[in-house]
Amino acid sequence: MLGYRPKYTLRKEEERAARRDRLRFAAGMSDFLGVVLGFVSILLLVLLLISLLSWLKRDITSTFALLRSRF
Repeated sequence: MLGYRPKYTLRKEEERAARRDRLRFAAGMSDFLGVVLGFVSILLLVLLLISLLSWLKRDITSTFALLRSRF
């Protein structure tokens, strides 16, 4: 009976270590995906800001051209 208990505890410890490793891997993958999604979001927002500034520049130019032609 004494030989059985250490094998049982060793097996349980190995199962705990395997579960801990799986959870650590899942946490690492979720961190990685969060960073990638954050980077894509920032890139998209920068592109939208550039588009907005470009549109604003064209709009201001056309507005002043229209005002200048009227006077």
